[in-house]
Amino acid sequence: MIAYLSNDIISLWLGFAIVSVPTIILLNDLNTPTPLPIRFNRQRREVCVPLKTGAHWIVPWETVTAIAVEQKTVGLGGGSSVGMLFIGFDNPDPEAPYSERAFSIGIACGGGESAMAQWECVRSYMEIGPDAVADNTARFNRTKGILATYIEGIKEAATQKGWFLALLWDGFFSLFVFNCLLIDVFERKKLLPLPDFTDPTIIEWSSPLPPEQWAKRSPELEAAIFVREAELANGKQPRPTST
Repeated sequence: MIAYLSNDIISLWLGFAIVSVPTIILLNDLNTPTPLPIRFNRQRREVCVPLKTGAHWIVPWETVTAIAVEQKTVGLGGGSSVGMLFIGFDNPDPEAPYSERAFSIGIACGGGESAMAQWECVRSYMEIGPDAVADNTARFNRTKGILATYIEGIKEAATQKGWFLALLWDGFFSLFVFNCLLIDVFERKKLLPLPDFTDPTIIEWSSPLPPEQWAKRSPELEAAIFVREAELANGKQPRPTST
């Protein structure tokens, strides 16, 4: 708009380039098939890791590792902090070539406590149970339209923080600043319905087991948990955990 009003052709083309590049990336991502999810099976204490090649690994849960990284920078414009959570899986095949011995994913959820909290959700689900983690999967199974979902979200927010803040933040800012309706359109196009496994082996692996057949913690993990709980009881600060 500024370039148009000032009749500056260079600024106009520069603005077009700045807008067009992320738009092309977004459209490409929306039209790229959604990859299969990494599936955590707490009854078997295993993780199914799908690969781009169509193959998959069944990894013991207790071999999964997590690293929370954070980087802080200070400059003339002030300080900033960025971070990620990395979750690593080792190939269960000991004869695999070096390039296929490990697989990892990075989640841009922030560093420090944010990354550790994200990992704690995964760990709590596997070690405690699904009731230990808030179920936010309803957004991937929406039966109402975009506008109805937006209004329902405002009503739900009003029950938590009152109508004034709900209308101000979840109503006005969410719509006119963050364009939540367009975000909902993109999310539905990309994630509804969620992709699922079609391999009969993984379908069978994902089926529920009788409680008496559930896998148990290894003695090594039980001992490590006992030591850590004793440290916490003595007042030692929590530290990042992994299994």
